[in-house]
Amino acid sequence: MAVVLIIEDDADVADTIQACIQAAGYTSYWAETGEQGLELCKQLEPDAVVLDLMLPGMNGFEVCTRVRRLALKTEPYILMLTARRGKTDELSGFDTGADDYITKPFDTDLLIARLRARLRRELYHADNAASADGALIQHQHLQLHQTHRWCSVRATPDDDWVDLVLSAVEFDLLAKLARQPGHVYLRSQLLDDIWGLDHSGDEHTTVDSCVKRLRKELRSKLQVPEGVNPLVKTVRRVGYKFEDAID
Repeated sequence: MAVVLIIEDDADVADTIQACIQAAGYTSYWAETGEQGLELCKQLEPDAVVLDLMLPGMNGFEVCTRVRRLALKTEPYILMLTARRGKTDELSGFDTGADDYITKPFDTDLLIARLRARLRRELYHADNAASADGALIQHQHLQLHQTHRWCSVRATPDDDWVDLVLSAVEFDLLAKLARQPGHVYLRSQLLDDIWGLDHSGDEHTTVDSCVKRLRKELRSKLQVPEGVNPLVKTVRRVGYKFEDAID
């Protein structure tokens, strides 16, 4: 059974979310502060985190950043909640590692639909990858295991493999592109396949922000300069594709 951690300082909001999550068949836990949430993340290693932005003390941005730095076996799906509206907050949430974003007041049915779609896809991908010979994707510069959800890169065949630290959606995006090198995916296709048909965010903001974070991690581990986009290539005015090249 999937485990969902709620990090929310408003008890009434937390109770509502928790009741809906439990009714959907998932196990839920609640943390009232960011500090408590981080401790529970370490203990529980949740499948998903519903994270409020406006927390007392350590805010949601900082909590999200710290969750991504934890040495967890599997990166949780992070759904950020905020009462503030605006593109700046949304971009900041994505930049700190959030996978999705909902503004308050929100429809609980929508929140559960986002969680259910995400967790269902995780199970579907894991089950199919486990039964398929192609669980391991191997290229010269990238190797990625779809079942165990790890990936690593190297600049040359003589270099050691270096592990990437990716969020759940960053991993899914890279895996989707790497499965079909050279195939060009529209942003709308990626948005539907990775985030789900019910995602209401702008496709350019959501997909491009994810690619931006992914490229930053790739450049860091491959030790290439800013401006170089290894592996994930832009097809102007269309979308993205995977090329097994780092220049």
